[in-house]
Amino acid sequence: MTGRSGGSGTLDRRGVSETIGFVFVFALVTASVGVVYTTGIGGLEDAREDEQLTNAVRAFDVLDDNVGDLTREGAPSRATELKLSDATLGFGDPVTVEVRVNHTATDANATYSATTRPLVYSGAAGDVVYSAGATFRVDDGAAAMRTEPGLLVDDRRSMVPLLVTYPRTDSGGIGGSSTVLLVAYRQSQGLDGTFDTGPDAADEARVNVTVDSPRAAAWGRYLEETGMTAVDGDASDGEVTYQFRTDHLLVSETVVEFDLKG
Repeated sequence: MTGRSGGSGTLDRRGVSETIGFVFVFALVTASVGVVYTTGIGGLEDAREDEQLTNAVRAFDVLDDNVGDLTREGAPSRATELKLSDATLGFGDPVTVEVRVNHTATDANATYSATTRPLVYSGAAGDVVYSAGATFRVDDGAAAMRTEPGLLVDDRRSMVPLLVTYPRTDSGGIGGSSTVLLVAYRQSQGLDGTFDTGPDAADEARVNVTVDSPRAAAWGRYLEETGMTAVDGDASDGEVTYQFRTDHLLVSETVVEFDLKG
């Protein structure tokens, strides 16, 4: 009897041990599945939001082409569709582009300036901005220029196109998940001014381009890539100035009105 009683105790203890082990393994597996599930859902959400921002960038690329039809082809208006996915489409703070020309030999000077209201798409993953003829993608506050405004810099002949955009009605924009129709109307287009050093000039004119923008760092990188030299390349104050030299400068200006139809 004693032997059987001891054997039964051993079996009981073994059964309890196995039961505890099973419960522990089950809890561990359940916890692991929960972590994977939570992490997986977060990763999928991040990927979805990033894809939405990428789609907005593509829509702004189409917008840039359509505005190009207004500025280069003389079209009176163009429409662009943009799908909002828990995002907003509106207008940002004004951006100013200033062009200053100085010719030391003749002491001639000229200044051309334009202020524009950027179009801004704001989503969970970041922003897409159309400003002064350039498109920017903004992730975690860092802006990268996606399409360029078309400055031509050369020591003989150069051109700085100024594109001014503004809202038809400044109602604060459209938010949600609807499809927005953005209609661009060309209001005016012409030559803002020309500057020529003359055939007998001993040297070229100095041209300073200053951009006052929340995306000044991205503007600075672009201006440097076009061959300009930094006069003030520190973008921490929201403004950069770059310089180039040329014999002949042409500054054009196009004014475009944006109408948002939700």
